[in-house]
Amino acid sequence: MERLAATAFVLRCAGAAVLALLFATWAGLDHPVWATVSALVVSQDRLGDTRRTLVWRLVATAAGIGIAVTIGSLLAGAGPGVTLGVVVAICAALARWRSNLRLSMWTAAIVLLTVAPGQSIAHAGVARGVEVSIGCLIGAALHQLAEVAVAGFQRRWGSTG
Repeated sequence: MERLAATAFVLRCAGAAVLALLFATWAGLDHPVWATVSALVVSQDRLGDTRRTLVWRLVATAAGIGIAVTIGSLLAGAGPGVTLGVVVAICAALARWRSNLRLSMWTAAIVLLTVAPGQSIAHAGVARGVEVSIGCLIGAALHQLAEVAVAGFQRRWGSTG
């Protein structure tokens, strides 16, 4: 049973990383790496943990994007170091209040640091949000499919694993 669960974990993590990359690349997203990273972030050992991580990853992403876009727009002339410092400080304070929001710091920094020349910060925020969401959903979906496959295998062949 444990070997089967370990094998399923390895295969679904590898599959989620590759599938997220392929989908994000196919969709023409600017930074498909964030889809891949997010697929792996949500990939936990147990399905319940994956679901909780999925929810909090999406909430933290939305918070990080909102803070980056708002503060980045307000401090547009302040320079990247000042803007990054203020945005990360706000997200860090948020994470101290609710530790599940810690990834908002990553997201906010990623949004600020991936604004392409001539691109608005809001566009970068939406793009990063799409990339993260795609990865999260692919990672969670593969976990659900793996759980169904493992359960089916166990029913058919027994739990000799």
